[in-house]
Amino acid sequence: MLLCLSTLLVASLANPASSETLGPQAPDLSDQFAVADGMQVSLWAESPLLYNPTAMAFDSKGRLWVTEAVNYRQWSGRNPGKHFDAGDRVVVLEDTNGDGRADKSTVFAQDVDLKAPLGICVLEDRVLVSCSPNLFEYRDLDGDLVADSRTTLLTGFGGQDHDHGLHSVVEMPGGDLMFAVGNAGPHIVKGPDGVTLRSGSSYRGGGQFTADNRPGLVSDDGRVYTGGLVGRMRPDGSGLEIIAHNFRNNYEAAVDSYGDVFVSDNDDDGNQGCRTVAIVEGGNYGYFSADGSRFWGADKRPGQDTLSAHWHQEDPGVMPLGTANGGGGPTGVAVYEELLFPELFGTVLDADAGRSLVFTHKPKVVGAALELEAGVLIEPSYDVSGDRGHWFRPSDVAVAPDGSIYIADWFDPGVGGHQAGDSEAYGRILRIHGTPKVEADHNSPHD
Repeated sequence: MLLCLSTLLVASLANPASSETLGPQAPDLSDQFAVADGMQVSLWAESPLLYNPTAMAFDSKGRLWVTEAVNYRQWSGRNPGKHFDAGDRVVVLEDTNGDGRADKSTVFAQDVDLKAPLGICVLEDRVLVSCSPNLFEYRDLDGDLVADSRTTLLTGFGGQDHDHGLHSVVEMPGGDLMFAVGNAGPHIVKGPDGVTLRSGSSYRGGGQFTADNRPGLVSDDGRVYTGGLVGRMRPDGSGLEIIAHNFRNNYEAAVDSYGDVFVSDNDDDGNQGCRTVAIVEGGNYGYFSADGSRFWGADKRPGQDTLSAHWHQEDPGVMPLGTANGGGGPTGVAVYEELLFPELFGTVLDADAGRSLVFTHKPKVVGAALELEAGVLIEPSYDVSGDRGHWFRPSDVAVAPDGSIYIADWFDPGVGGHQAGDSEAYGRILRIHGTPKVEADHNSPHD
């Protein structure tokens, strides 16, 4: 059911202990970005309402929940600047007066065990936050938008304080939960029913300490999984199973109303190997050798092109690489299934912080395959390597109940190498909405 945010949100007084307020205007940023005809870009929220956003999700009331990573990789003097002694936060943003800009920010959770969380899933009475090695479950028992309890739904994911750890959990059409986790293993995760999932590889770096990762780990189902994973489970964490494996860093998975699953993959390693994939269940997606013992470079054949070698495309049992996007740093993914922009219906929206843009990938059936036709939803009309005001690093993309599209902007001079160049940890949320004519046509009665 399509809901209008302006009818859902009501004015309320901000709690000084948990909220901060900005002015009421929503600055039009359309002249700073290239978007399709009929679209406008506005600044929906910015610091101090939020800082360094990594992931976001809407709830059924149209409120936007955001995970922050202010304390991202700050060991041994790295990434100096803003720091929260009490840990990173989950904040809830609201536009309480319907003027098109957030004016209220409530700290739902601030936790010393949250260090650069990379995902959030908001269910009716549960909030799941992904922060390797844990998948935390928070509950608000009294309805004040402040967490009253925390339990650990699952633990054992690799990649603590690492970009290649556990990413967002999303709800699937049948009620199961789907998760994505990058290749910073080992992932040794035991569900509440005793079933243990294992995935390893020869990758051991990238964290504060060298990881005890290794290839050839066997899960309880008898299978050897390697690298990054897309998996599913029951709502209580039981029934762990793998949908697909052997990704590099599949930052998020998205599912459409038909149950088709889409991911983007691969932080840029200089080989122009980023991609977006429509997943085939059970597929091996080819980053490591089959057992995870070798990186792609060790298996490159004489005369083989880099892209084919990068994803082991000439090895038996490996799925097609998907749609090649070149260099970049893929991040959040969503599927657009609203009516405000009908030309986008069914399109995969995938953010790329490295390229400073959000891709569109339109699924189309070609023979027995689901292929993706690439385009661009939004990109800056300025040089992102310019002064501070010109940074744009989209970390996530989400679709609001009214059909508008929200983009979390990490806002940094660059990405990669696990560095953060913005010591202020500034962040913002952009909103793509229709021009007045598009909005009027969308809200008018239809035959």
